[in-house]
This record gives sequence, C-alpha cells and structure tokens, in this order.
Amino acid sequence: MEKERTRWRRWSRVYLSGLLLLAVSTHSLAAERIHTAYFSPAPGASAVIWVAKEARLFDKHGLDVAPVLIPSSVRTLQAILAGESAIAESAGPAVASARLAGGDVVALAGSVNILTYYFVTLPSIKRAEELKGKIGANQSPGTIADFALRVSLRKLGLDPAKDVSLRSIGVLYDRIAAMQKGIVQFTVLTEAEKPIVDKLGFPVLLDLISLKIPFPQRGIYTTGKYIKEQPDTVRRYTRAYVEAIHYFKTRKEETMQIMRKYSRVEDRKVLEHTWSWFTQNMPEYPYPPIEGYQVVLQEMASSNPKAASLNAKELVDVRFVKELEDGGFVASLAKK
Repeated sequence: MEKERTRWRRWSRVYLSGLLLLAVSTHSLAAERIHTAYFSPAPGASAVIWVAKEARLFDKHGLDVAPVLIPSSVRTLQAILAGESAIAESAGPAVASARLAGGDVVALAGSVNILTYYFVTLPSIKRAEELKGKIGANQSPGTIADFALRVSLRKLGLDPAKDVSLRSIGVLYDRIAAMQKGIVQFTVLTEAEKPIVDKLGFPVLLDLISLKIPFPQRGIYTTGKYIKEQPDTVRRYTRAYVEAIHYFKTRKEETMQIMRKYSRVEDRKVLEHTWSWFTQNMPEYPYPPIEGYQVVLQEMASSNPKAASLNAKELVDVRFVKELEDGGFVASLAKK
C-alpha cells in the first residue's frame, strides 16, 4: 500500500509538472507579437519602452514586442500610419501635422508633457541679438527639435524665418559636431542630453524647461482604426507602459542599467541625473496632455490656418489610462 502511495505521489508530481510546462508553453505561444518603435537613443528619453521590454512587462501582459529605433518622431509616426508599427512613440507636432493632412492617428499616453529643451549657443554668443544672421542646427521639419527651436527664437524676440537661417542636420550628435566645427552657432537639446553638452562648454541662452510650457513631447500613439479593431491589445500595451513608468521610478539601478544598454552612455553621473529628472517629472498616470496639443496647434496656426479649427481633444484617447487610474493600478503595484 505504501509503495502504491509513493508511486501515486511521484506520478502526480510528474503530471503536475507537465501541466505547468504546458501552461507556460501555451502562454508563450499565445503572446501577441506587435511592432513598436522609439525615436531617441538618448538616456531617459525613450526609456519607458526600453524598461517595458527589458523588465519583461510587455511579456507579462501577453505581448511579444521588439522595440526598434527610428530616429525621428515624424518617421515613427509614418510607421504607425503605414501599419508597420501598431503602437509606437512619437510627439505632438508630427501628430498634429498628420491629423491636419487627414491621418488617422491618436495619442494614447504622454510620459513627458512639457517642452524639455534648452537653447544652446557657442560660447562667443552672449545675447539674443547676437544671433541675428547666424545659422542654427535643426533636426528636420515637423520634429520636436524643430518646434522647440522655433519657440525658443520667438521667446528670444527673433523671427525664425527672417532673423536667422535654420539648417536641417539631424540628431543631436550630428548637431553638436556641426557646432564644434563652427558650421552652425546654435541648436536645442533635451534635459536627457544636457549633461553631455555641458562637458563641451556650450552655454544655455534659454531654458524652456523652467517655463513649463505644456507640450506633448513624449508619448505613445496608434490609429483610430487599430483601437476599434484591437482594443484589448491597446489596453495591454498601455498597461505595460504605465507599469514601466512605475518600475523606472522605483528600480533605480535596474533602470540605469537598461538606459546604459540602449543609450550606450557609460557615465554614471549622466545616468543618475537623467533618472532623477525623469523620476520627478513623469506622471504616474500618463494622460496625453490636451493643453499641450493646444499649444502645438496655436503655433502651427501661424503657418497653417487649418490648425486653428482643429479641436485638441480630437487628438487624444484617454480611456485606457483612465481605466488604470480608476482601478487603482499603480497603487496595486506599490503593494507588491
């Protein structure tokens, strides 16, 4: 009898182990594969998506996601509209331009909701009036950097179209190289990038961050069609995104390691500065900022009258973030 019990217990353990392996295998096979993209390699800037991937939060919510770098918010948006990325990172100016052109794009969340840029110059330039006739390094038309550069010049009392020349050069590292060679005399950079530029001695002529201008600088987007057809996928992606923000804020060392991997920045001071700033400024529930879209549309209206008639609320869908807030999702994470 005892031998029978022993044999039964052994068989039960083997059977249960098999069921567990089958469940894990089934879960893995059931994970939905979607394409996503981010547009900045700077530490911190796109780190919510990096964290969601590396901390296996996408996996946790049943998604098989492999983020790819497309170094332009305009191009990531084009990938969304072309169906190459179901959900991806982009920014307000590109989205507003797409909607004005008839594009079916919607903001799901916003993790950075103010304009986080500095306007920097060569050390020889001390005052705004000295910029007249100078050349500025831009990224490309329709990008956040383009928007920030034009806003900065207006804040300094200059007309971007008449008082200076703007040259499309590319991402920050290319713009810095152009400044070092004297090809251009000014550009803009984000909070995440500032520690890198500080080492080069480029002074800040205007701190847009201190002005706290509402602005949809960093967020995730999809199409209205995709929301209608795949609401559960959108819901799970948004859940992973919000959980990644919580992870970013509460797991410093792990987050810094992830930022190091994707940005290839090894300087711990730079990574710590970036982690600290984003921890303080990313909202727990990242609603897409309607006021920020209004700022974008107001700026665009000066060159495109159609922007004045577009309602900023049409650019956002807050339901997925609101569901998480109403359900106390972040508070439940803090208890674990």
